[in-house]
Amino acid sequence: MDEPIIDFLRHLVAFKSVSSDRNQAENSRKTAEFIKGKLLDIGMQAEIIENEDKNKNPFVFGKMGEDPKKKTILFYSHYDVQPAEISDGWDTDPFVLTQKDDGYVYARGTDDDKGPIAVTIFALDELLKENPNLPVNIRILYEGEEESSSGGFEDTVLKNKDYIGNVDGIMILDTSWFTDEQPSLDYGFRGITYLGIEIEGPSSDQHSGMVGGTIREPLIDLVYLMSRFVDLEGRVLVKGFYDKVKPLTEDEAQLYENLEFSLQEYKDAIGISKVLKEDAKQTLMAMWRNPCLSIHGVEGAFSGSGGKTVVPGKVIGKVSMRLVPDQDPEEISQLFIKHVQTEFMKLNSPNKLTVSPLGNGEWWLGDVNNFLFKSGKKALQQYWKIEPSFARSGGSIPIIPFMEKTFNAPAIGVGIGQPSDGAHGQNERIRIKNLIGGKEVIKLMLQNIAEVE
Repeated sequence: MDEPIIDFLRHLVAFKSVSSDRNQAENSRKTAEFIKGKLLDIGMQAEIIENEDKNKNPFVFGKMGEDPKKKTILFYSHYDVQPAEISDGWDTDPFVLTQKDDGYVYARGTDDDKGPIAVTIFALDELLKENPNLPVNIRILYEGEEESSSGGFEDTVLKNKDYIGNVDGIMILDTSWFTDEQPSLDYGFRGITYLGIEIEGPSSDQHSGMVGGTIREPLIDLVYLMSRFVDLEGRVLVKGFYDKVKPLTEDEAQLYENLEFSLQEYKDAIGISKVLKEDAKQTLMAMWRNPCLSIHGVEGAFSGSGGKTVVPGKVIGKVSMRLVPDQDPEEISQLFIKHVQTEFMKLNSPNKLTVSPLGNGEWWLGDVNNFLFKSGKKALQQYWKIEPSFARSGGSIPIIPFMEKTFNAPAIGVGIGQPSDGAHGQNERIRIKNLIGGKEVIKLMLQNIAEVE
């Protein structure tokens, strides 16, 4: 009965819609055309909308229903995927859907985010076959650049806002369950600001036997600076960094009580023996609702195997900060730049410092008491017979706050796959049970939304 959704997903994942590889631009366009064709097949209006950034992949917009008495729900997903090669360590061809005896189908994009696209389309198809009058008006917005920072997203959506029209709620199908056994609804993502700290000394790389001990080496300056960004307990040392962090309320604290989270399983999954706070709730808060700073790497420094006695003439440290309500990414960036400049001045170094913002994204915090979450919670209980959780994420999806502001409508994250699906990794997968269940949950949720006063 549910073979058509697997067959559709098989065709969908076969397109190498890798947005970071411009050589796959034609495959990305074919993916968009394929999705458009399926939307037309089930009776929706659908269009390929060109990206306002001409070097980026197109969008798929769709719509059905204009009844002013019904709520209008906008579905968001993305059809682009991360790169994948069998040589990366895949057991099977990442662009050939492989069904195994464990109840999962494997391929790049099965979880992130082509599986959720299939779930949505087949949920709408079945609702239409049951009753041509959908319980709500539907809008579709699928992009092809999410894995490459959603280039052109804001400009394209703003230019085509009239096509979508008024929206009452936004459903984000680009998340997973909180645990493998507990379905969840997402109500928050952290924001982000990303910066590069460049230290420039000699005009070119030098032999350490020639200059070692005679100059201030740029990499030594950079290592010194990076040691003053965060302390050993994870606390960010930038002055003013925590000033606007929204304090924990009693209602928010209560949301952590229904979460099936094993601290030991978390440690085992990432291969460590200890976390900064040996407490499950405190660890979740550190992951979801507290800001942090991470050092990602150094560009220009030798990183290959073996030895290389070179002193780099220029190095760039890469740093990001995950942000929470009510931190402003631009303000935090400026506080960080001031902090780096102050610490660099203490070095009395002849080298040149440049700190460059590399990108920002706003945090998002939803309202778990609105009609979307009430309808979603009921739908998950109806189908899975499990008390669902409300979860946040330590990651960032900046397009969510943008869409909420643009359409003046609340958003909700609806997870389809499981956290063990390996999105972005080798042998990405999704459980067939979750594809079928996700489809039924979407149907129930739309019916529940229609019944909300």
